[in-house]
Formats: sequence, structure tokens, C-alpha cells
Amino acid sequence: MPAATPKLFEGLTDEQLKEFEDEGCLALKNFLSEEEVNVLLQEAKRLLSEIDLDNHAMTKFVTTEDSENHVGDEYFLNSSDKICSFFDTDAFNDEGKLIKPKEKSVNKIGHNLHSLNDEYYKISFDERIQDISKKLGFKDPRILQSMLIFKQPEIGGSVPSHQDSTFLYTEPLSAIGFWFALEDCTKENGCLSYYPGSHKTFPVTKRMIKDFDKKSGTKFVNTKVGESLYKTNVDELNDAKARNDDKNFKLVEIPRGSLVLIHGSVLHKSERNSSQKSRYAYTFHVIEGENDYDNLNWLQVPPCREGSTNFSSLITGNKVGIY
Repeated sequence: MPAATPKLFEGLTDEQLKEFEDEGCLALKNFLSEEEVNVLLQEAKRLLSEIDLDNHAMTKFVTTEDSENHVGDEYFLNSSDKICSFFDTDAFNDEGKLIKPKEKSVNKIGHNLHSLNDEYYKISFDERIQDISKKLGFKDPRILQSMLIFKQPEIGGSVPSHQDSTFLYTEPLSAIGFWFALEDCTKENGCLSYYPGSHKTFPVTKRMIKDFDKKSGTKFVNTKVGESLYKTNVDELNDAKARNDDKNFKLVEIPRGSLVLIHGSVLHKSERNSSQKSRYAYTFHVIEGENDYDNLNWLQVPPCREGSTNFSSLITGNKVGIY
């Protein structure tokens, strides 16, 4: 007998909402149809193939939180309303030359695919996404920071434990990630993992901001300026240990076509791709438009020092940005 056709997504159930509220992460298998996955995957490959190395900043995407090394050059900071590409740090030799074809060297493409690419626009503003945002409690959902993330075979690096609200900080906090698997995600090729319930027990204590002191780049600061994050050094060490202990994390091994919802305060990460299979994903974030989003956040649309929040409305589907 032929294999049964997978049942596609028909809306969030009360049980799924409770799981998300309890754990801070929810995997929805078979969210995308096979046709939708194929279209998005082929579009990702097209974008990779059209990267012009002769006229490229060759910016590396660094995932460490070292303020001296974290990505933050002008090419990165000005990418909020454009489609730009960033390379994996392990794609270069000691002389700074690519050691693999460009299609297998790129770490991500972003950060405005949801406005500027027709195929990613369609899925980003799909009625199913609008419905999910309403059930999650958004009143004025705004889309920002859309990306294609590539875990390339053998060189796809690990991403340390982090919370998305660190990078998209609102008051009160509101960021939620929508993460689409365009290929099967396994432990071997670096699938996501998360710390269940950590959005309730680990407050967002820092944020990444533009470094106005240096007039370029980014840095990490305490969310409460001038206040100590911990009562003692022991508290800080215990917190760091818990945030990075593999025993606390749950793997999200999912088939292509799945959608993962990620709470902005939940700790999540991914390991290095040690396999011969790539792991492509498309992701964007939604924040509450009614909440305060200041000019310290790295992502401003359009890019500017003063701050600008011309983010696309998930409800109206307005497009913003330039190629």
C-alpha cells in the first residue's frame, strides 16, 4: 500500500498552546506541504548561486558573545532592510580565502527576505502564520530579522545557548521565532535543542546593542544598566553552568516542512554539523508592535543611529526595504 499522505497543519490546538507556554518551544510537523518546501528550498539554492564574490564584503557570521569578535560591521548593521549573505567562519583558510564553493560556505542570508523575496514573502505572511500570531496573543504583530540559515556539511558551526530577546529586545519582552525546516534536522547535522521551561526560570539578563562608543559594531550589556546581574560570583557561575549543560537540553529532531515556534526567552542552541548532509532552514521573528523597541537594538528599519521601526505588519503584509 502507498504511504499515507501526512496530515497538514490545521491550526494550533489548546494542547499545543499549553505545550508552548510550558516548554517555550513547539515543533509543528508537516506545517508546509511538499510543494511549499521544494519551492523554498530551490529559492534558497538560487540565492546562494547568485552571490557575487567579486563585489562582496565577505563578512563572517560569528556566533560567540565575545564583544570584540561578534559580528557587527557596517555590512551587517545595514542588512536589516536588504538581502545580504554572511559566511561561515570555517569556510576560510589562514590567508582568508574560501576553501569550499560559495554555495557550501555561506552561513546565512538575511535580514529582509520576508519583504524582498516573493517566495519567502508568501510563507511569512501566510494566513496560517497570522492565525498563530493571534493565538499567541499578538495585537500588532511585526515581522523582522528574516534569515536563511545554512548548516553546511562538515563546517556548519555550533551556535551556543542563547535567548532571542537578547538580540530583539522590547519592553516588555515579546519576540517569538518562527523557524521552518527546509531539510530534515537530526542530531548529526546540527538540529535545534532547547531547555524546556527556561523561559520561565532564566530571565533575559543581557542584550546586544549597537556600540555607539566605538561608532561601529555591537556589544553586550546588562538589561538593567548599572545593576549587577548576580548577587555573588557563585550565582553567576551556577547560572552559566545550567545555561550550557547538555543534560538540560531537549533535541528537536524533525522532518523537513516542520515549523518550530521559539519563545524569545527560552534557551536554545545547535551543535556543529558533523555529517555529510546540509541543514537548511528559514526563520523570522515576530515582536509586539505596541511594545517599546529602542534605538539601541542592532536592527533598525531603515538602518539609522536614531532608531527606526518601520517593520512589516503581519496583518497588512506591507513590504519594506530595498535590494
